[in-house]
Amino acid sequence: MLRRVDNPGLRRRPVQKRSIDRVERILDSCAQLLDEVGLDALTTLEVARRAGVPNSTIYQFFDGKSGVLRELALRNLELLLVRLRRRMAEEDTLTWPRAVEIVLAETVEMRRTVPGFTVVDFADTRPGGASFLPPGEAKEGGDVLAERLYHFALDEAGLPPLPDPYRVMRLAIQATGAALRLAFTDCREGDPAMIEQGRRLLRAYFADLA
Repeated sequence: MLRRVDNPGLRRRPVQKRSIDRVERILDSCAQLLDEVGLDALTTLEVARRAGVPNSTIYQFFDGKSGVLRELALRNLELLLVRLRRRMAEEDTLTWPRAVEIVLAETVEMRRTVPGFTVVDFADTRPGGASFLPPGEAKEGGDVLAERLYHFALDEAGLPPLPDPYRVMRLAIQATGAALRLAFTDCREGDPAMIEQGRRLLRAYFADLA
């Protein structure tokens, strides 16, 4: 099974149900506010007010705004993996090209339906924006998203190994991000034609590798 990635911005992980519920409310409120006011205008004070907790509660668990955003990104990653498990279990014969089509489709659906995902889909998507996910461990880039998706593909989806896998996955993730930025820039639901172009690009890339 995939191991949980630690959040360096998390001061302590809640154990009791009451604390877990408070942290989930904080993350839900953060996600809602991201859709309403955007990343730059987001404040811990407003997140706390929306969550119905004192602002000090946020700092009991997180090192501030960046820590909350990192935990939200990690939660989004886990949600994506849950969705991928469900979708890929429905496939009779799974190949890399088909798998990347599923990943793209689920990512598009999350951008449409998951609060905050259009802003925190694991990174500040503006030019030069930093990733909200912690760094990975592989020497080929240290991209934790590439690492998690690749090991999910091998360990859970049963796909064969790829040549130079982490560079391949990093490039695919960046290409997906570029396609979705173009698709969602002027269309709240995503431009279907641009999404289709992204699907064709990814499928062709992985068909050539497999």
